[in-house]
Amino acid sequence: MKYSEQPRIELTQTKICIEGMHNAKSFGQFEEQWKTFLHRLEHIWNKTSNHYGKSPKWNGWKGKYEHIRKNDPLLTYLANARGADEHSINEILSREPGGIGKNPAEGNSLYIDHMTVDKGQIYIESPQKIQVDFIPANTKLLPVVNRGRTYAVPVSHRGQVIDPTKVVEITETAVRFYEDFLNDVESYFVK
Repeated sequence: MKYSEQPRIELTQTKICIEGMHNAKSFGQFEEQWKTFLHRLEHIWNKTSNHYGKSPKWNGWKGKYEHIRKNDPLLTYLANARGADEHSINEILSREPGGIGKNPAEGNSLYIDHMTVDKGQIYIESPQKIQVDFIPANTKLLPVVNRGRTYAVPVSHRGQVIDPTKVVEITETAVRFYEDFLNDVESYFVK
């Protein structure tokens, strides 16, 4: 069977979306890249099925990957997040604001004589040592509802624990799966 570059083009586009998430300057930019990523990821499967599905061996061969896609928490979530984005008005991503934590470096109570914030700088006057923690803003996956069924935020992929608070890492994990899938497809079908 002949090679099709279309699934590889979609794979490349998912990587461009990941770069866009890394470089996003606003939640809106991040969200746009996330949604585009979800659609491009599903295109990998669809374009691969459309091309290689012409082979009489395809239906038997694809079963392993179809089973993984339907049963793996991460892959199922991503496919249904795309569906929820496409077919509903529900949010699929949220932003948790960051903040600043001020605590005593020693003991249980904190006394501040004076504190000002000016142009992103914090000035604190206190008779005691202070521990200041900066809490970054965080993008958060939300449970998605697609076609009346709710899909929880994934915490594993192929038996390995994943951190659902690290959205970009999740996208990279999914891309590795689809990259391996395409390598297997091509090594089996392309002669």
